[in-house]
Amino acid sequence: MRATFSYADILRAVGQVLDQVSMKSIAIHVEEDGLFVEGFDSAGQLQVQMRYDIASLYDLLCRSEVQLEERNEHVTAEYEGTLLRFLANPRRKPIGASR
Repeated sequence: MRATFSYADILRAVGQVLDQVSMKSIAIHVEEDGLFVEGFDSAGQLQVQMRYDIASLYDLLCRSEVQLEERNEHVTAEYEGTLLRFLANPRRKPIGASR
């Protein structure tokens, strides 16, 4: 795994966790040793609080990166399958071709 992560990587990983518990709004506080995250429901009521120290944040980011790679592999395979089916269809015609 890589040694540094961008803010986008951190927000994506934390956002995936919050999506799993269906939060409508969030607050993220940077602390000396990591992040403190709060999730609120649609009524503005606090529903979840999570504290990530550096080690747990790193673990979360690594898991998120693996999940993203797996998803990208699945999407790539799906697109390849669609392209192969398209190319294998003998009745296909380029757009704008007359009969």
